[in-house]
Amino acid sequence: IFILQATLVSHISIGGAAPDLVTILLVVLIIERGPVFAIIIGFLLGFMQDLGNASFLGMNALAKSIIAYGVSRVGGDYLPESVLFKGLLILAACLVNDIIVLNITSAFSFADVLVSFFRYSILSAVYSAGVGMLIIEFLKVLSNRMVHRGARY
Repeated sequence: IFILQATLVSHISIGGAAPDLVTILLVVLIIERGPVFAIIIGFLLGFMQDLGNASFLGMNALAKSIIAYGVSRVGGDYLPESVLFKGLLILAACLVNDIIVLNITSAFSFADVLVSFFRYSILSAVYSAGVGMLIIEFLKVLSNRMVHRGARY
């Protein structure tokens, strides 16, 4: 995912907005898991993402840990089993991630955060939600093809 994020995503960006594959992976991995497991996975994914940018070491680990906790609490308990709701969860996760990252990278400058959020984050989050819904549907179809109920193996 990190290799795809670094190489492929720049070629499919629209208006400067690109999908956040790491956040999509995080939501897919932890949507129905417990909060402790989710925080560990979120921290590890964020830390691996931070290794590419040592000047803000810990920023993505913090953001992904917070997102993982929220997704694990909301995702498995309150949302119906629908691709649309999972897409909305990815949208919210991307927006929260961008708010945290923008505040840290801009030294909590409200004007800079606001401009960057409305200029890039919203479109990027919508794009990520669309890609995430396609990935979730693909995984659902793939899992149905691999396990046939009542069939012999």
